[in-house]
Amino acid sequence: MSEEPLPFEFAPDELRFLQGDEFAEPTVLAWKAADDVEQACSQLLRTHALVGELLLALVRETAAARNDEAQLLDVIARFAFRAFPEATHHLLVAREHEEAPLHTLIARARGGSGIRVPLSRTIVERVMRENHALLYVQAHETSRASESIVLSRLETAIMAPLMSKGRSFGVLQLDVRRPSKGRFTPQDMEMLSVFASQVSLSLEHLWLHRQQKLAFQSTIAALVHSLTLKDADTAEHSVRVQKVALAIGHKLGLDDVAIEVLSTAALLHDLGKQGVSDEVLFKTGKFNEAERHEMEQHAAHTQGILDMIQYPSHLWDVPRIAAYHHEKLDGTGPFGIAGDDIPTAARIISVADVFDALVSSRRYRAAMKPSRVLGVLEAGKGRDFDPLIVDALRAVVPDVMLQVYAVEELDSGDEDVQERRAA
Repeated sequence: MSEEPLPFEFAPDELRFLQGDEFAEPTVLAWKAADDVEQACSQLLRTHALVGELLLALVRETAAARNDEAQLLDVIARFAFRAFPEATHHLLVAREHEEAPLHTLIARARGGSGIRVPLSRTIVERVMRENHALLYVQAHETSRASESIVLSRLETAIMAPLMSKGRSFGVLQLDVRRPSKGRFTPQDMEMLSVFASQVSLSLEHLWLHRQQKLAFQSTIAALVHSLTLKDADTAEHSVRVQKVALAIGHKLGLDDVAIEVLSTAALLHDLGKQGVSDEVLFKTGKFNEAERHEMEQHAAHTQGILDMIQYPSHLWDVPRIAAYHHEKLDGTGPFGIAGDDIPTAARIISVADVFDALVSSRRYRAAMKPSRVLGVLEAGKGRDFDPLIVDALRAVVPDVMLQVYAVEELDSGDEDVQERRAA
């Protein structure tokens, strides 16, 4: 029997779900066009109050998990088995865009274990080509069915397309297999169509969020690269400051959102140095008053550049935090911000910035020992630097020196730090 070309393809690692069952001809018992989902939804909600409650709960939980793929897929699988108590197996395949192959997102038995679920090429092709939900049984001529279908003990299944803008991008399938006695009905098929519509919306949101995140990350990468073209040393310094700041942030117990804000702002804190003239930026001697003023403007330049970017809502404060990295607790920094008005993340970056600047070699001086740098920061506690942040840095210095600067043994003058590390 010749094989008809599919209007789509599966990812190479998903072919196991198709092996041997391409000749399994199903008997279609009922079908429903995806365009009729809205009508089916209204009927279900009018006639089955419990179904309506279940669907509303599905909407709430998928919304709560909308940006976390693992959590979202777990919600979908859990609700699939709640909505269809007869089902013994659940399968979800989808592709993120038209050029991508289909990937298996969910393949699960009611017990929760991951399994190999045979998937009929014939059925998938029809569902995705015609945009129909189907209720079907496998042909009883086992001589024509493949070994995988016979061994799967598949009795009946319902399948619905995942739709976006009138086009299918995946398939949702629920099976009943022996020794289960359950059977699907046309009403189950209609409910699966409604269920699939919510799953489609959830996956679209997840992938849109992922695309936006990748776009934002590529913007950040481009900005860092632009700084590299101006001054590679400053770009490398920014990466190290980010790592030191994150070590401090984790030590202070910041939550995941605060850590992401800190990470982004720390990496971009010196971006404004692109607005400083080469004569000032690369000068090795002391600055005169005009030169010092020009250099101090790099913080304002940083905010000016970063204010032009569209941020996710939880990162909206990144420009201000990055710009405030030279603010001092006593209010003598470039912006004149003092005390608690300086965001915690900016105070962390301030300490990490000074630490890296002093512990790293520069064109005009050698690197200072970590113990001496900690002494400088200690002297500025309460005036220039937040005491809690300086203490947090002191606690993580051994790990920072190893992980960021590849220094396994601290110098002999760092006895206090070595003692803390041994403890």
